[in-house]
Amino acid sequence: MDYQLTPANNPIMPAYFQGRWTVKTIRETPVMYTTNLGAEFWFQVKGASYVTIALMNLTPISSWIAIQIDGLPYQRLAVATLPYRLTLDGQPHLIRVVMSGNTDEDQVWTQPVGFAVQPLQTDGQLTAVKPGRHSLTFIGDSITAGCWVAGHQPAEDYRGEANYAAIASDLLNARNVRIGYSAIGLTKPGTGGVPTLPEVLTAIDSQTAWQPIPTDVVVINVGTNDGLAGADGFTAAFKLFLNQVQRLYPNSRIAVLVPFNQRFDRVIRTVVPEFVQLDLIETADWQPTTTDQVHLDVAGSQSAGQQLAVALKTLYPEVFKA
Repeated sequence: MDYQLTPANNPIMPAYFQGRWTVKTIRETPVMYTTNLGAEFWFQVKGASYVTIALMNLTPISSWIAIQIDGLPYQRLAVATLPYRLTLDGQPHLIRVVMSGNTDEDQVWTQPVGFAVQPLQTDGQLTAVKPGRHSLTFIGDSITAGCWVAGHQPAEDYRGEANYAAIASDLLNARNVRIGYSAIGLTKPGTGGVPTLPEVLTAIDSQTAWQPIPTDVVVINVGTNDGLAGADGFTAAFKLFLNQVQRLYPNSRIAVLVPFNQRFDRVIRTVVPEFVQLDLIETADWQPTTTDQVHLDVAGSQSAGQQLAVALKTLYPEVFKA
């Protein structure tokens, strides 16, 4: 992915925070805080023999992060094992840190038990780095967040850095904002005290409002968890939700995915054409592999991410030009 040096977009450390973040004070320490898997931060380090990355361990079952150095394969670490001291050689290195996994039991909406990044420590020079030439927002549920990608172990088997949204973003040379929580729907609350999806678009938790960031494209993947609403209930909620997204992202292209399991596919095909400047992306022939008949596994995430990248390039060539 392309990148450029940039001023820090936070008051705590020389790094660029991508996704939904806020400044909090936890245990009398200022931190950058998020409740979203797939949120990440980037920085360049120069002239250093080390850099130390630390997050507060806030939960009984450790959350996980993924660290990428100079575009090499990710190293995954349990937050409970941090701080992580990365030994360096004094040369410039590009560091990317992704919030990879937590558990459905973490009460992220009502308690400060999300991801809390402490200031970086180094003996060298740190500079914030802004990735990508383009920008995406993904709105969805656990599949969009990156849950259950590698297996059935909470947190440890989540992969915020390797689900379909992450794969598509990297292929499109785009940074992304992820709005997704486990079990959430338009008519159904998520786990961890999280309310319904329309309520979380403008909040990071019950105490923290969030202003949506304009992006080139918004990708919507909803409906999988709304089965109890029935077709009529989902139709009504879906129309209100699409209106809400258009109000929040007035200058973004908006693409609606048919859920990978095809739930409410007929409703979605009927409703989306009723809206001006909304595009439908069919997924019936993608058939990604899963861990549990619902959540995409590693191979399925790779496949779906690749196909989504192709679909978005086809729909919006003026956005994703070289």
